[in-house]
Amino acid sequence: MVKKKIVVIGGGITGLSSTFYLKRELEKKGLDYELVLLEAGTRVGGKIETVRRDGYVIERGPDSFLRRKPEMQTLVQDLGLEDQLIENATGDNYVLAKQDLHAIPRGSIMGIPARYRSFLKSGLLSASGKLRVLGDLFLGKQQVNGEDMSLGAFLRARVGDEMVDNVLEPLMSGIYAGDLYEMSAEATGEHFLRLEREHGSLIKGIRAIYNKTTAKQASESTFLTLRDGLTTIVEALEKELSTKIVKKGKRVQKILKQARGYELMISNQEKLQADSIFIALPYHEIIPMFREDAVFEEIGEIPAASVASVGMIFPKDAIERDIKGSGFVVSRNEDFSMTACSWIHRKWPHTVPDDKILLRAFIGRRKEESIVDLADKAIEETVLNDLNRIMKINQAPEYTMVTRWRNSIPQYTVGHLQRKAAVLDFFRQEYPGIFAGGASFDGVELSECVRQGKDGTALILDYLEGLEVQR
Repeated sequence: MVKKKIVVIGGGITGLSSTFYLKRELEKKGLDYELVLLEAGTRVGGKIETVRRDGYVIERGPDSFLRRKPEMQTLVQDLGLEDQLIENATGDNYVLAKQDLHAIPRGSIMGIPARYRSFLKSGLLSASGKLRVLGDLFLGKQQVNGEDMSLGAFLRARVGDEMVDNVLEPLMSGIYAGDLYEMSAEATGEHFLRLEREHGSLIKGIRAIYNKTTAKQASESTFLTLRDGLTTIVEALEKELSTKIVKKGKRVQKILKQARGYELMISNQEKLQADSIFIALPYHEIIPMFREDAVFEEIGEIPAASVASVGMIFPKDAIERDIKGSGFVVSRNEDFSMTACSWIHRKWPHTVPDDKILLRAFIGRRKEESIVDLADKAIEETVLNDLNRIMKINQAPEYTMVTRWRNSIPQYTVGHLQRKAAVLDFFRQEYPGIFAGGASFDGVELSECVRQGKDGTALILDYLEGLEVQR
């Protein structure tokens, strides 16, 4: 009798976490299934990649995860790594606007003021811009139920041009590398929509949240990482799963429906049978596996932006103007190529020797992606020119590391939730037992990806249980 098989496609954090929790559940329930994870590349972890050298811990991809979202913390605990958790050092965050760095007013959440004094003192907005923001208090509900719109249009209607251009757009672009006037309000600004629905005002909603926050919560750090970098999690997952389950260098080219289950065509002419499949890949990599199905043309694309990060190490005396903060994001109105910069030596001081400074700059975003294709040296010079306009750097970097992530940041454009539902419905109706998840679908933050991995685990187990009942 052929052993029943579950296949996970994609070795990023979504696929790894799904495979990890599938393995646990199969063992817990005593289910006799073969479990395989297929990764096209030579390494797993997706955008998580840590470089450890000479006392530095440098991330090529994300450097942390949000404390307020529980899934990554739970995964860390389930892997027995909780003793390695590190909080970020607290400090101001800045926006580069009007040719200077301005601290984001304290007592604000996602840029929306909960306290007025620091907001009114801020140099980010003019007096008329501040009055326009306060006008949000009197607008009432503006949404049309069931109708998606761009996040930029929604926010501009509520708080005005200056607030969007100088605060909200840089902050949101720092997450999605997107164009606020393409981004879906339903998919990327649901928290803003909810505040309006429940309070008739973003400011009233933010104030209600802020007033409920305890002193302890207010003093807690926003981000967490692991002492030796996020790759620690990937290494633990890979060790837990072993080479018996994780197969690298296996690119799935096509998935064919069979009388029972599916046949996967793999790049080295290998074939694999599967009773159920969880696909944890970027949307544009999924489509070729079903290239004979025209449904994807009808659904439309989920585009992705290309970005690059530039890590630079300097001696401490090389920076004439250093700030006590985590870093800054850049307004699109500024004549800068950078979109953001993190002061890693202040945000994560444990990752850098005491006599050194580590900066991590970011370039590339939706409609501004050609810079990512420049040579490393040209990217370094571009970033240094931008930084010198703010920080006065008097020495060349001792070390530079450029990392490109092409087509890596999914763009949840207007209508995204409808497109996502159409893709998942297509699998449910035409390919029962195949499920999909990951950053292209329902959240780009690490905890959101782990959540989708766990959801995939539950869907597969429910499906297979249903098959057993039918038999």
